[in-house]
Amino acid sequence: MKHTLAAITAASAVVAALILPTTPAAAVEVSTLEVGAPVAPAALLAELTVAADATVPYDRDRFAEGIDADGDGCNTRREVLIAESRVPVTISSGCTITAGEWFSWYEGVTQTDPAMLEMDHLVALKEAWISGAHAWTDQQRSDYANDLDIDATLTMVTGAQNSAKSAYDPANWLPSYTPSRCAYAADWITVKYRWNLTVDTAERSALASLVEANCAGVEIVVPPVRDDTASTPAAGGGANALPAGTHRLSGIDRYATAAQVSSRFNPGVASVYVATGANYPDALSAAAAAGAAGVPLLLVQPTAIPTVVWNELLRLQPQRIIIAGGTGVVSSAVQAKLTSIAPVERLAGADRYATSRLIAEHADLTGATAFIADGRNFPDALSAAAVAGSSSGGVVLVPGGASSADTATRNTLTGIGASNVRIAGGTGAVSSGIETSLRSTFGVQRFGGADRYATSTLINGSGFSSASTVFLANGTNFPDALAGGALAGALGSPMFIVQQNCVPKVVRDKILSYGPTTVVLLGGTGSLSTAVANLTECAAPAPAPTPTPTPTPSVPANPGNTKNCSDFATWSQAQNWFDYYYPYYGDVAQLDADNDRIACESLPGAP
Repeated sequence: MKHTLAAITAASAVVAALILPTTPAAAVEVSTLEVGAPVAPAALLAELTVAADATVPYDRDRFAEGIDADGDGCNTRREVLIAESRVPVTISSGCTITAGEWFSWYEGVTQTDPAMLEMDHLVALKEAWISGAHAWTDQQRSDYANDLDIDATLTMVTGAQNSAKSAYDPANWLPSYTPSRCAYAADWITVKYRWNLTVDTAERSALASLVEANCAGVEIVVPPVRDDTASTPAAGGGANALPAGTHRLSGIDRYATAAQVSSRFNPGVASVYVATGANYPDALSAAAAAGAAGVPLLLVQPTAIPTVVWNELLRLQPQRIIIAGGTGVVSSAVQAKLTSIAPVERLAGADRYATSRLIAEHADLTGATAFIADGRNFPDALSAAAVAGSSSGGVVLVPGGASSADTATRNTLTGIGASNVRIAGGTGAVSSGIETSLRSTFGVQRFGGADRYATSTLINGSGFSSASTVFLANGTNFPDALAGGALAGALGSPMFIVQQNCVPKVVRDKILSYGPTTVVLLGGTGSLSTAVANLTECAAPAPAPTPTPTPTPSVPANPGNTKNCSDFATWSQAQNWFDYYYPYYGDVAQLDADNDRIACESLPGAP
């Protein structure tokens, strides 16, 4: 380990082994970077992708560090201690290292006490996370955290230096020992290249300056690349599938989450749909249209563009921007700012239904099947967006309680080439009258379950007979899922709605029937808990208690004319007797002389 740095001493800045002095024989132009080939650090730096740091909340627990990969009793830290010691180490039982000699090259000091040293991930785990590792599987993160295959990834330094460096990149921290700076830059570039990690603009500029100032006449060896961690293919549009495993696409709010979802699209997309994040209707139809076109959907505030969204638009470099909705939901000021990035087109109708129709009509849809969904609520249309987008169909919103489909809706469905119409939701969402009115022109199917989750399952089942990737979204809150519908549609994957803390049985059963290798959660743990990530099934609802039957009153035997008023001491006694038998036999004892239903009025206490 760290043979690259063993030659760094206080008296010399020569970098050995993996950093090679250039000689005439070694100065070979490398057109394609082959593993093991010597190249200038600047050449390897040029291969790195420049991208803004991800905003997905960092989760250190997703990196299983300090394992014993080869089962020899020594965990990763001890393996690095053994490899980097300049002298043979002293090892006691349990691979406890008690003595050796290490060069803490960040500060240029020698240590002989291993307790003074800490293992540093040269590219810190948090930096790796925001540079691409957030989209990896847990196994890939573990591989990174314990990477002993190249010397550059892990090193031993003093605790003080490790703390000072923290998770900073070279734009914000450098070794205080100047002779180490070329090696530091070279190793940083090597690790990022090997693991397909991106660099941000400031980071790349700092690395370029470091290399230029400190690495003249130096070459490094091209490391083996972990191709399975690549997350940013070449520009030119298109959506990138996530690797196998469970992933979460989320940000600090709905806008950052949409930007994170959008980051799965390559720069150079044909278009980007923009809708308000304050409400759902316009984005529902836009998600289906975006999915059909293979482009992202981003959310903005009514009068402002969040910085994270602006940066994502700059990265995407779209050929055009399509605003879904009128100036009341996305202001003219927002539109004016967007025009500095690309030409802007606004699709806005008199209401949410007219806007929905315009979006579908302008989407260049080629599918023969379209969905209609209730525009008064979001769950059913949300599930339909991914199915429709994957088959180049549209989602047209209707006022679900109407007695029939209006002419404008029918014309839109005909205009987009739909011969089949699928109704998302039961008759409580989209009336039977609407269904009946469409049957004269279109083939109509309804997909409505006992609740929104069962409906989601039926809708997805209508479009997907199999799926290697499934998306999960919160079924009671819409923001995080809106942009996810566009990505799911673009990738040809279903999107199921689930509860916040569990997966309804009907949904879980359907997901398991697909046997997906990749599960994508849309939103943070406040939207979808870790139990959802584990596909934990919701508990069955407690059965309703069996109602206690109301006992049928027994009919008393007919007493006959067996009582006189003189048989009662008070009027109330006589009246109670009278009231008891009267419903069954009337004034059987002739106690009510004037038929006013007051018995024995001569007795004490009578009214």
